[in-house]
Amino acid sequence: MSRERYGIFGGAAALLCLAALLGGGCATGSAVRTSGSNLTYEALRDGGIAIVSVTVKEEVEQVRPPLNATLERVLREMRPDLRVQAADATRESLGLPEYRRLLAAYQLKGNLAAADRNALASRLRGGVRFALLALVDKDDIRLPPNRTSSSLRYGAASPSFGTQTAIRDARIRMTLYDLETGAEAWSAVYTSSTDNAPADSVSRPPVVLGLPLLTVPSEGRFEPLPERPSLAQALIEGLRDFAADLPMPPPQPAAAKR
Repeated sequence: MSRERYGIFGGAAALLCLAALLGGGCATGSAVRTSGSNLTYEALRDGGIAIVSVTVKEEVEQVRPPLNATLERVLREMRPDLRVQAADATRESLGLPEYRRLLAAYQLKGNLAAADRNALASRLRGGVRFALLALVDKDDIRLPPNRTSSSLRYGAASPSFGTQTAIRDARIRMTLYDLETGAEAWSAVYTSSTDNAPADSVSRPPVVLGLPLLTVPSEGRFEPLPERPSLAQALIEGLRDFAADLPMPPPQPAAAKR
């Protein structure tokens, strides 16, 4: 059984999104698909989570550290009630060859076969109960509609091309394995976006650099394409949704009135 939640901005939420955009970035929403699970807060709290890694399809290893650091920071900030083992410590427990082998297997299909789950459990069992892997399977850069074909083709700057903004869309699959049972305890997919718009970019005219293009004199001067946001920035809202979706502590009973 699965459930879906779509974040759609409207009313006050739209105003918050606009405020965030003016401040330099905004997540455009999220969609979550979570497998049916008997995962409980008590099991998660008592067992702890070992972060194995955030990985990206067809990546180089240098891509992982900032993504792992972002996931660890989000969990520390949003879920201080949970014990979380950092990815570096997990890698040391697994050993580099086994760590690389398991990540390659997870990258291939977005999940681990039973034999790989058993191998993961045999290396990590005793310290923590749950192991977390994440796979980024979508990472797209796009420009707003007003920075389309002619601006890309000629590299020109004109008020009609709008502001120097790039938007990065990302999708990440989060998988939590129970090392005691070898089962998949949690599986979810999150999408989020961010942009690199500076605080004054809505009203600021585009920067003009270089010389006029002789072949297209009416297009004005050269303008470099905007610097793209980092993948870690694009993932933050999805990671926050993941932290919020994990089982929460039961509500405390209200204090009796005197």
